[in-house]
Amino acid sequence: MTVTDPAPVVSHSLGIDGLHGESGQPRSPGLHHLALTTSRVEWQSEIETRYREDAGGVCARPARIALGLLQTEHLIRIAGEIPRGGCLWREVLAHERRHVAVNRRTLHAAAARARAATEAWAMRAEGRGATFDEAMAALQEGLRQAIEPALAGMRDARETAHGRIDSRAEYERLGEVCPADQRRLREALQASGAP
Repeated sequence: MTVTDPAPVVSHSLGIDGLHGESGQPRSPGLHHLALTTSRVEWQSEIETRYREDAGGVCARPARIALGLLQTEHLIRIAGEIPRGGCLWREVLAHERRHVAVNRRTLHAAAARARAATEAWAMRAEGRGATFDEAMAALQEGLRQAIEPALAGMRDARETAHGRIDSRAEYERLGEVCPADQRRLREALQASGAP
């Protein structure tokens, strides 16, 4: 089992409207995305097999399995209207780093569960098919089914933890910190005709 978890990239290329476009949530007088953290996790596997071919087709069993979970995208986008390095930038970045910590923690927990599930599955796994390729496809599908609960658990844990971070109290706090930066942000939004 390998886990690939590079540090997130911090981007300042999108404005508030662009962040709302990415999130799919419309902007309103009470809702302005100051930042957005995204993560995409993929898995890959390599199965070495022992197989037997007879008149009934092919039966393949795993001899060795290499499984990897990869965080292929981990991106913090901070609204371009927030001056880089200022008070509000630092507060927003600290908030988004809490989301990053959730993503990383849940990735590693999912990897441990996926490894255990893979080991249990491998003890009884076999793929059958008319051809070797069909037998391998059956093994791959069996592996996918074995690790899916670990991945679903990761997604659920992330959703719950991100919801706790993005509480009403936290958004109210972020709306009140750094008064000078908040004033400049409001002025910039009003000048752009934002709601």
